[in-house]
Amino acid sequence: MNENDRIDEITGRLDWSVRALQMGIAVFLVLILVVGVVNLVATVVQAAASVELLGYANAIGLISTTIDIVLYLFIVIELYRTIIAYVTTRNVVRAVIHAGLIAVVRQIIIFKPGEMETTEQALMTAGIYFVLLIALLAGFYIVHRRADVEE
Repeated sequence: MNENDRIDEITGRLDWSVRALQMGIAVFLVLILVVGVVNLVATVVQAAASVELLGYANAIGLISTTIDIVLYLFIVIELYRTIIAYVTTRNVVRAVIHAGLIAVVRQIIIFKPGEMETTEQALMTAGIYFVLLIALLAGFYIVHRRADVEE
């Protein structure tokens, strides 16, 4: 066996190891998704069974919690799609932009300026979210526009 054959064998094994790890991560994300869906169902069932659901503050809390869980689930789904696209050597840019958009929107929804230490900190955080959202929306537009042109 010559030197090139040994190098090919080693890189082949390393490539297989990386793919196995990627598939393990994909399986892990599916398990997280299942746990998240069970958590979502349990949250809604618990709230429906509770008399406290009739209160305004509790209803708002339930809606906020439900939206938060659903957005987390969407992020997990997009991460899964990213892993699968990467494993199958497809373009991952679209999946990454989708995951980023969902994550930033989630952060914007749960953002509470009153919990910040200073007004400047709240304004800086809101500005960062705004810049991230605009950048991701621009990327989303470009990627989808390019996909439409290619089709």
